[in-house]
Amino acid sequence: MMEKWPEEHGTSYRYALQACTGSLSNAGDVENARRAFLEAAKEAGIDVQRVQSDGDAPSLRSVEQPKSSYIADEKRRDRGHREEQEDFLARFLARETGITEAQARDLIEMVGSDRASLLREARILKAQH
Repeated sequence: MMEKWPEEHGTSYRYALQACTGSLSNAGDVENARRAFLEAAKEAGIDVQRVQSDGDAPSLRSVEQPKSSYIADEKRRDRGHREEQEDFLARFLARETGITEAQARDLIEMVGSDRASLLREARILKAQH
């Protein structure tokens, strides 16, 4: 929705964007986001069809984009999102503990993204130098 949506962003688009990027912690939230997305797609004139996926419940896919392209876009977005999170964490660790961003990135690579663990390890690292 954020990268390949028609220029005109109507009311349904804004509602769907909020619903789809918000907390999807239960089936009701997911269903609300699905309905909001479908309404926004209808408003934008995007033809959406149901496709069956390996015996699971039907999923939705825009007919404008081939499945392989869709998967590649999803992977690219996921990678970009992970990189943004790591950048934010590195800046956060550097600011909070006084280590360099390079040191913070090394810690993220070794420890993962758990903030409590990262803060603990960053403080230990700072105390050693």
